[in-house]
Amino acid sequence: MNGNLSLATQSIKTVVGGLKKKLSNLKIQVETFDAELEKIDNKFDNLITQSEIFKTKLEREMGREVKRLERELDLLRKQIAKGTFTLEPSTNELKVASTIAILNSLLRHISQDADDFRLASESFLFPSVFERILTHPDYLIEEVPPCMDTVIQRGREYVEWVRKEYYTHLTNPTTWEDAVPYLAEWWKNDALPMIYGARDEQWELDEPLTLPEMMVWRDNPAERPLQFPTIFDAFEIYERNKDAIMESSGLAEFEKKRFTNDK
Repeated sequence: MNGNLSLATQSIKTVVGGLKKKLSNLKIQVETFDAELEKIDNKFDNLITQSEIFKTKLEREMGREVKRLERELDLLRKQIAKGTFTLEPSTNELKVASTIAILNSLLRHISQDADDFRLASESFLFPSVFERILTHPDYLIEEVPPCMDTVIQRGREYVEWVRKEYYTHLTNPTTWEDAVPYLAEWWKNDALPMIYGARDEQWELDEPLTLPEMMVWRDNPAERPLQFPTIFDAFEIYERNKDAIMESSGLAEFEKKRFTNDK
Protein backbone atom coordinates (compact mmCIF):
# COMPACT_ATOMS: atom_id res chain seq x y z
CA MET A 1 0.00 0.00 0.00
CA ASN A 2 2.71 2.42 1.01
CA GLY A 3 4.65 1.39 -2.08
CA ASN A 4 1.73 2.23 -4.37
CA LEU A 5 1.23 5.61 -2.66
CA SER A 6 4.91 6.41 -3.05
CA LEU A 7 4.81 5.43 -6.71
CA ALA A 8 1.73 7.58 -7.31
CA THR A 9 3.33 10.49 -5.50
CA GLN A 10 6.46 10.17 -7.61
CA SER A 11 4.37 9.99 -10.79
CA ILE A 12 2.49 13.15 -9.82
CA LYS A 13 5.77 14.96 -9.11
CA THR A 14 7.06 13.91 -12.52
CA VAL A 15 3.91 15.19 -14.25
CA VAL A 16 3.99 18.44 -12.27
CA GLY A 17 7.68 18.88 -13.12
CA GLY A 18 6.92 18.35 -16.78
CA LEU A 19 4.07 20.85 -16.64
CA LYS A 20 6.31 23.43 -14.94
CA LYS A 21 8.93 22.95 -17.62
CA LYS A 22 6.34 23.36 -20.38
CA LEU A 23 4.95 26.42 -18.61
CA SER A 24 8.48 27.90 -18.38
CA ASN A 25 9.05 27.24 -22.08
CA LEU A 26 5.70 28.80 -22.86
CA LYS A 27 6.62 31.91 -20.85
CA ILE A 28 9.88 32.16 -22.79
CA GLN A 29 8.02 31.85 -26.09
CA VAL A 30 5.51 34.50 -25.01
CA GLU A 31 8.35 36.82 -23.99
CA THR A 32 10.11 36.19 -27.31
CA PHE A 33 6.86 36.83 -29.17
CA ASP A 34 6.34 40.06 -27.23
CA ALA A 35 9.88 41.15 -28.09
CA GLU A 36 9.27 40.44 -31.79
CA LEU A 37 5.99 42.35 -31.63
CA GLU A 38 7.82 45.30 -30.05
CA LYS A 39 10.43 45.23 -32.83
CA ILE A 40 7.69 45.20 -35.47
CA ASP A 41 5.92 48.01 -33.66
CA ASN A 42 9.13 50.04 -33.53
CA LYS A 43 9.77 49.43 -37.22
CA PHE A 44 6.23 50.53 -38.01
CA ASP A 45 6.66 53.69 -35.93
CA ASN A 46 9.97 54.37 -37.68
CA LEU A 47 8.31 53.89 -41.07
CA ILE A 48 5.60 56.38 -40.14
CA THR A 49 8.25 58.84 -38.93
CA GLN A 50 10.27 58.49 -42.14
CA SER A 51 7.09 58.93 -44.18
CA GLU A 52 6.28 62.14 -42.32
CA ILE A 53 9.84 63.40 -42.84
CA PHE A 54 9.65 62.63 -46.55
CA LYS A 55 6.24 64.31 -46.79
CA THR A 56 7.51 67.41 -45.01
CA LYS A 57 10.61 67.56 -47.21
CA LEU A 58 8.54 67.14 -50.36
CA GLU A 59 6.08 69.83 -49.28
CA ARG A 60 8.96 72.19 -48.50
CA GLU A 61 10.66 71.59 -51.85
CA MET A 62 7.39 71.94 -53.74
CA GLY A 63 6.64 75.12 -51.82
CA ARG A 64 9.99 76.57 -52.86
CA GLU A 65 9.39 75.55 -56.46
CA VAL A 66 5.97 77.20 -56.46
CA LYS A 67 7.44 80.40 -55.02
CA ARG A 68 10.22 80.33 -57.59
CA LEU A 69 7.77 79.91 -60.46
CA GLU A 70 5.57 82.67 -59.09
CA ARG A 71 8.55 85.02 -59.03
CA GLU A 72 9.53 83.95 -62.53
CA LEU A 73 6.02 84.66 -63.81
CA ASP A 74 5.88 88.00 -62.02
CA LEU A 75 9.20 89.04 -63.52
CA LEU A 76 8.12 87.97 -66.99
CA ARG A 77 4.88 89.95 -66.66
CA LYS A 78 6.85 93.05 -65.69
CA GLN A 79 9.29 92.59 -68.56
CA ILE A 80 6.46 92.15 -71.05
CA ALA A 81 4.68 95.22 -69.68
CA LYS A 82 7.87 97.28 -70.05
CA GLY A 83 8.64 95.83 -73.45
CA THR A 84 12.04 94.56 -72.31
CA PHE A 85 11.39 90.85 -72.57
CA THR A 86 12.58 90.54 -76.17
CA LEU A 87 16.03 91.92 -76.97
CA GLU A 88 17.53 92.61 -80.35
CA PRO A 89 18.58 89.11 -81.52
CA SER A 90 22.03 89.95 -82.84
CA THR A 91 23.01 92.06 -79.83
CA ASN A 92 21.49 89.58 -77.42
CA GLU A 93 23.30 86.63 -78.98
CA LEU A 94 26.66 88.32 -78.53
CA LYS A 95 25.87 89.06 -74.89
CA VAL A 96 24.76 85.48 -74.29
CA ALA A 97 27.90 84.16 -75.96
CA SER A 98 30.08 86.45 -73.82
CA THR A 99 28.33 85.31 -70.66
CA ILE A 100 28.74 81.60 -71.44
CA ALA A 101 32.36 82.12 -72.44
CA ILE A 102 33.21 84.01 -69.23
CA LEU A 103 31.47 81.47 -66.99
CA ASN A 104 33.12 78.59 -68.83
CA SER A 105 36.51 80.24 -68.40
CA LEU A 106 35.83 80.76 -64.70
CA LEU A 107 34.83 77.13 -64.16
CA ARG A 108 37.77 75.84 -66.17
CA HIS A 109 40.36 77.87 -64.27
CA ILE A 110 38.85 77.03 -60.88
CA SER A 111 38.40 73.32 -61.49
CA GLN A 112 41.53 72.68 -63.56
CA ASP A 113 41.69 68.85 -63.46
CA ALA A 114 38.89 68.53 -60.88
CA ASP A 115 36.13 67.60 -63.33
CA ASP A 116 33.91 66.37 -60.52
CA PHE A 117 34.09 69.79 -58.83
CA ARG A 118 33.06 71.46 -62.07
CA LEU A 119 30.14 69.08 -62.55
CA ALA A 120 28.97 69.65 -58.97
CA SER A 121 29.28 73.42 -59.44
CA GLU A 122 27.29 73.24 -62.67
CA SER A 123 24.53 71.39 -60.83
CA PHE A 124 23.81 74.66 -59.01
CA LEU A 125 24.86 77.13 -61.71
CA PHE A 126 22.71 75.55 -64.43
CA PRO A 127 19.33 76.28 -62.76
CA SER A 128 20.54 79.43 -60.96
CA VAL A 129 22.40 81.20 -63.76
CA PHE A 130 22.62 79.39 -67.11
CA GLU A 131 18.86 78.82 -67.47
CA ARG A 132 18.23 82.55 -66.91
CA ILE A 133 20.76 83.90 -69.37
CA LEU A 134 18.35 83.86 -72.33
CA THR A 135 15.45 85.59 -70.54
CA HIS A 136 16.99 87.74 -67.79
CA PRO A 137 19.16 90.63 -69.01
CA ASP A 138 20.57 91.09 -65.49
CA TYR A 139 22.34 87.75 -65.84
CA LEU A 140 24.30 88.75 -68.92
CA ILE A 141 28.04 89.44 -68.51
CA GLU A 142 29.47 91.36 -71.46
CA GLU A 143 33.03 91.76 -70.17
CA VAL A 144 35.38 89.88 -67.88
CA PRO A 145 34.58 91.21 -64.38
CA PRO A 146 37.46 92.80 -62.42
CA CYS A 147 37.03 90.22 -59.66
CA MET A 148 37.66 87.24 -61.96
CA ASP A 149 41.15 86.45 -60.61
CA THR A 150 39.95 86.73 -57.02
CA VAL A 151 37.05 84.35 -57.64
CA ILE A 152 39.40 81.87 -59.32
CA GLN A 153 41.79 82.00 -56.38
CA ARG A 154 39.00 81.48 -53.83
CA GLY A 155 37.54 78.72 -55.95
CA ARG A 156 40.84 76.85 -56.05
CA GLU A 157 41.10 77.17 -52.29
CA TYR A 158 37.63 75.67 -52.05
CA VAL A 159 38.67 72.78 -54.29
CA GLU A 160 41.56 72.11 -51.88
CA TRP A 161 39.12 72.12 -48.96
CA VAL A 162 36.85 69.65 -50.74
CA ARG A 163 39.76 67.29 -51.39
CA LYS A 164 40.74 67.37 -47.71
CA GLU A 165 37.16 67.00 -46.49
CA TYR A 166 36.05 64.11 -48.71
CA TYR A 167 37.86 60.86 -49.45
CA THR A 168 36.02 60.16 -52.70
CA HIS A 169 35.27 62.15 -55.83
CA LEU A 170 32.13 64.25 -55.69
CA THR A 171 30.40 61.95 -58.17
CA ASN A 172 30.12 59.34 -55.43
CA PRO A 173 26.36 59.47 -54.61
CA THR A 174 26.88 59.78 -50.84
CA THR A 175 29.58 62.42 -51.21
CA TRP A 176 27.49 64.32 -53.77
CA GLU A 177 24.50 64.49 -51.46
CA ASP A 178 26.63 65.87 -48.64
CA ALA A 179 28.97 68.18 -50.59
CA VAL A 180 26.77 69.86 -53.22
CA PRO A 181 24.83 71.99 -50.69
CA TYR A 182 28.17 73.39 -49.46
CA LEU A 183 29.25 74.18 -53.01
CA ALA A 184 25.92 75.87 -53.69
CA GLU A 185 26.36 78.00 -50.58
CA TRP A 186 29.80 79.10 -51.76
CA TRP A 187 28.58 80.06 -55.21
CA LYS A 188 25.51 81.99 -54.08
CA ASN A 189 27.09 83.69 -51.06
CA ASP A 190 30.63 84.35 -52.29
CA ALA A 191 31.45 83.82 -55.97
CA LEU A 192 28.23 84.96 -57.70
CA PRO A 193 27.76 88.14 -55.61
CA MET A 194 31.29 89.19 -56.60
CA ILE A 195 30.64 88.46 -60.26
CA TYR A 196 27.23 90.16 -60.42
CA GLY A 197 27.82 92.80 -57.75
CA ALA A 198 24.92 91.63 -55.57
CA ARG A 199 23.05 88.57 -54.34
CA ASP A 200 19.83 87.42 -55.98
CA GLU A 201 17.03 86.25 -53.67
CA GLN A 202 16.16 83.64 -56.28
CA TRP A 203 19.33 81.73 -55.43
CA GLU A 204 17.89 80.89 -52.00
CA LEU A 205 14.99 79.14 -53.71
CA ASP A 206 17.03 77.32 -56.34
CA GLU A 207 17.67 73.61 -55.95
CA PRO A 208 20.78 72.03 -57.54
CA LEU A 209 20.24 69.43 -60.22
CA THR A 210 20.60 65.84 -59.06
CA LEU A 211 23.60 63.61 -59.73
CA PRO A 212 21.65 61.45 -62.24
CA GLU A 213 20.61 64.60 -64.13
CA MET A 214 24.19 65.86 -64.28
CA MET A 215 25.45 62.46 -65.38
CA VAL A 216 23.01 62.62 -68.30
CA TRP A 217 24.38 66.06 -69.19
CA ARG A 218 27.97 64.81 -69.02
CA ASP A 219 27.63 61.38 -70.61
CA ASN A 220 24.74 61.78 -73.08
CA PRO A 221 25.15 64.93 -75.20
CA ALA A 222 22.40 63.73 -77.53
CA GLU A 223 19.92 64.04 -74.65
CA ARG A 224 20.78 67.68 -73.90
CA PRO A 225 18.28 69.32 -76.29
CA LEU A 226 15.41 67.37 -74.68
CA GLN A 227 16.55 67.28 -71.06
CA PHE A 228 18.14 70.76 -70.85
CA PRO A 229 16.62 72.81 -73.71
CA THR A 230 17.31 76.30 -72.33
CA ILE A 231 20.91 75.54 -71.38
CA PHE A 232 21.46 73.75 -74.69
CA ASP A 233 20.17 76.77 -76.62
CA ALA A 234 22.50 79.09 -74.69
CA PHE A 235 25.50 76.90 -75.48
CA GLU A 236 24.48 76.73 -79.13
CA ILE A 237 24.48 80.54 -79.26
CA TYR A 238 27.91 80.52 -77.64
CA GLU A 239 29.27 78.05 -80.20
CA ARG A 240 28.03 80.22 -83.08
CA ASN A 241 29.52 83.43 -81.69
CA LYS A 242 32.51 82.45 -79.53
CA ASP A 243 35.09 83.75 -81.98
CA ALA A 244 33.32 87.08 -82.34
CA ILE A 245 33.29 87.90 -78.62
CA MET A 246 36.79 86.93 -77.51
CA GLU A 247 38.24 90.40 -78.02
CA SER A 248 35.19 92.50 -77.11
CA SER A 249 34.60 90.59 -73.86
CA GLY A 250 38.23 90.92 -72.80
CA LEU A 251 38.60 87.14 -72.64
CA ALA A 252 41.43 86.97 -75.14
CA GLU A 253 43.59 89.30 -73.02
CA PHE A 254 42.47 87.61 -69.80
CA GLU A 255 43.38 84.14 -71.05
CA LYS A 256 46.82 85.36 -72.12
CA LYS A 257 47.48 86.73 -68.63
CA ARG A 258 46.21 83.58 -66.96
CA PHE A 259 48.39 81.44 -69.21
CA THR A 260 51.43 83.44 -68.16
CA ASN A 261 50.52 83.48 -64.44
CA ASP A 262 49.67 79.76 -64.27
CA LYS A 263 52.99 78.66 -65.74
